[in-house]
Amino acid sequence: MMNNILPTPFTFLKRLKNKHQIRKITIGMSLLFFALTLSAQKGIHNADATTDKKDLSGTWYTEAPVPYLVEYTPEHPQGKSISHSDIQLLERSATLKWTLTQRPDGLIVGTNDWIVYDEKGNKVFEGSEPLLGVYSSERTVLCEPEDKNAKTAQIIFEIKLVSQEKIQGIAYSVGGPKLMVMNFVLVRKPYNTVN
Repeated sequence: MMNNILPTPFTFLKRLKNKHQIRKITIGMSLLFFALTLSAQKGIHNADATTDKKDLSGTWYTEAPVPYLVEYTPEHPQGKSISHSDIQLLERSATLKWTLTQRPDGLIVGTNDWIVYDEKGNKVFEGSEPLLGVYSSERTVLCEPEDKNAKTAQIIFEIKLVSQEKIQGIAYSVGGPKLMVMNFVLVRKPYNTVN
C-alpha cells in the first residue's frame, strides 16, 4: 500500500544512486528558490519605490469654500460673529487654489490664490500670495508671508498627502494683525483640464 503513494522530493532523492545526480538536483532547486526569492523582493522594492515617489507639483484646489475662524479687525469686519470670552472672532469661508512646484530636494515654491466669502456666500476679498515650503515623508509645511499693506497674517500650512490626488491640512497664523485657523482638504486638478 505504501508503494501507491506519490514520492516526495526526499524519497525521490533517496532513490537516486549517484551522489553527483543528487548534488546537481539540490543545486538546481537552490538556484530556483534563490531566483524566485530575488524576483519577489524586486517586485516589493519596485512597489515601495512608486509609492514613495510623492510629488506635490501641480494645481490643487478646494472643491467648495471651507470655513475658518479669524480675529476681528476693523479693516476686515465681514463674517459671522463667534462668541469667545477674550477675543472678538469671525467665521468666514475661503477657497484656495495652490500652484506648486516641488524640487528633487523636497523644497517647494508656489502661489496661493484665495477668495474669502462672508456668511451669506458673498465674495468679500481675494488675493494671491507666494508659498514656500518643504516636503518630507514625516511632515510637510508651507508658509505664506504677512502682507502688511493688505493687513493679512503670516500663515503656516501643515499638510499631509493622503493620496496623489488629495491633501489634508490645517492652517494657522503666526504673525500679523490677527489670529486665524482653518481645517481644509485640497484635490489635485487633473492634468488634462485648462485653467
